[in-house]
Amino acid sequence: SQSLVFEREKGLLRRIRTTPTSSSEFIASQAVSNMVIAMLQVAIVFIIATLVGYRPLGDATSFASAFIVLSIFSLCCVGFGLIAATLAKSSGAATGISFIFIMPLMFLGTFVSVGLSAIAKEAGKFVPSYYVTDALTSLLLRGAPVTSPTILLDILVVTIYSMIVLMLGIVLYGKYGKT
Repeated sequence: SQSLVFEREKGLLRRIRTTPTSSSEFIASQAVSNMVIAMLQVAIVFIIATLVGYRPLGDATSFASAFIVLSIFSLCCVGFGLIAATLAKSSGAATGISFIFIMPLMFLGTFVSVGLSAIAKEAGKFVPSYYVTDALTSLLLRGAPVTSPTILLDILVVTIYSMIVLMLGIVLYGKYGKT
């Protein structure tokens, strides 16, 4: 979100708006470029985890599937960032708005929710990170096969979330992102 707001503050978006680029093309290019960065971060985490001794129970297919689940989730997170940037007037505001999305993803949908109330645990089922955590736990800690219904459902839910968030980002950018 900060990079999009920075580009808007510097007048780069105004120049892009003079080209025949559509809102969906612009949002897609932002999402893909940020997704590449996110996937590099995921690769670094996997490498460091392996170096410190982590060994997943699954095979290479499980590892590749985990990477796919994380790439879809990173696309969802990038979509949330683009929505925050569209609504923000400054990079500081973009950071604040981003936390509206980040905090529920972190606390309701990950291992942090173990210490929360039953209501908070149920609320976690409404955030995509819950399904990512479930898929990764099944793949890498339980050694579940990639074709298990639980993992396929998790992938489907995260994919649907990502599509909805990106579509919302495109609509909001088209409506409010004009500079």
